Amino acid sequence: IDTLRFTSQFEDVIAQIAQQFGGTYKPWHDPKASPQHQFEVITVAKEVPVYLVPDGLSVWYEQWSGGGCIRRCDGIDCATPVGTPDGFEMQTVPCMCIAANSRVCDPHTRLQVILPTVSFRGVWRLETKGWNAAQELPGMFDMIVELGQRGQMVQALLGVERRETPTIKGKRNFVVPRLSIVQTALELQAG
Repeated sequence: IDTLRFTSQFEDVIAQIAQQFGGTYKPWHDPKASPQHQFEVITVAKEVPVYLVPDGLSVWYEQWSGGGCIRRCDGIDCATPVGTPDGFEMQTVPCMCIAANSRVCDPHTRLQVILPTVSFRGVWRLETKGWNAAQELPGMFDMIVELGQRGQMVQALLGVERRETPTIKGKRNFVVPRLSIVQTALELQAG
């Protein structure tokens, strides 16, 4: 989709999002979600105002199976379950993809934000598995958080952007999440 989608167990919050950012909310059911029965809205908005949560961005390289996450790596160290007499225990080993000279893990980027114009019931999490997000979001996130720590009020926007790239088989279309700032560089400099 080319716009933002929200899910929550709180119907009133999803209704507020639909009212503010467009779209129609409806029940949403996913057996993998917790709780399984929630509400969703696919908005018409390509971006929404957000506050960033300090330490609210993580980028991991992960491998998943039907039973869950079986590897989580930062590109150097890898946490993987190892059998013990009592079951399983997470053990840190060197990156298994590097050791095998074969990439098995995919990036999983998770960003926590607060929607300042919606009733506060906690933080919202954006989760994406794209390489572009894993490479692009950390730099902007760090800059916005740094400005906030200096006491400057920074109005961040979370949005989505459609991109196209040529491949051997033709064009590949995909959507990338992005962070941006409302203020100009001069406004930021002035505080």
